Amino acid sequence: MKIIQKSKRRARGRLPPETDYTSYTFSGQEIVRYLLCGGIFMAMISWLFYDSAAAWIFLMPFVVLSLKDKERIECQKRRRRLEIQFRETILSVSSNLQAGYSVENAFQEACHDIALLYGKESVMAVEMRLILRKVNNNEQLERALTNLADRSGVQDIRDFADIFQIAKRGGGDMRGIITNTAEIISDKQEIRREIETVVSEKKLEQQIMRYMPFFIIFYISLTTKGYFESLYHNIFGWILMTGALVIYAAACRISDKILDIEV
Repeated sequence: MKIIQKSKRRARGRLPPETDYTSYTFSGQEIVRYLLCGGIFMAMISWLFYDSAAAWIFLMPFVVLSLKDKERIECQKRRRRLEIQFRETILSVSSNLQAGYSVENAFQEACHDIALLYGKESVMAVEMRLILRKVNNNEQLERALTNLADRSGVQDIRDFADIFQIAKRGGGDMRGIITNTAEIISDKQEIRREIETVVSEKKLEQQIMRYMPFFIIFYISLTTKGYFESLYHNIFGWILMTGALVIYAAACRISDKILDIEV
């Protein structure tokens, strides 16, 4: 009986796993879905550009390589959610400090606020529970925040963790420092939100233009039989179509870079 009680106490003190926001692990279902969608897309390219089933076999490795881009996109989405929720967390901490709470209690109350606002399983709610668990295990709060900053890859969290650590060691006006930092982070994210609103229309146009060449080729092939026959099943046609695909892929990459604006 004593052994069971000790194991339960150790389980309560055990920290949950830490998430590395700079990498993303696909589930089996996600991999199957991405490969299936990529296979359909490559089949469409093989039909429209080469009119050959063999081309699909040669194009499928690019679907596997594209998983790296999918991983980068998923990491960006997860970091973006963490960044937005962290902003609300710091604003809540700032409000709690102004209400007279101590720093640790302000973070405790902010954990409840984030759980109510985004849900108990949201990324920031999970991270706040992890931070509070570390503090309860006699780890310094600033060290727990630094650990989150290192794992997150988010500059705002890194800046806040550095400022918080310097203020805690220097014994400065913690309430004023956190409040000012929260306002700066809030203003920065408001600017980012305005930029995203302006760019969203251009991103929609980009998506339309990205698939327009396929619709044009499909329409011409459907309405004018034999129009592209001279480009199929000969070396010159393969080279020309492959060059067009390379230019198309480069244009898509450049447009992504142009619309990826960092603040």
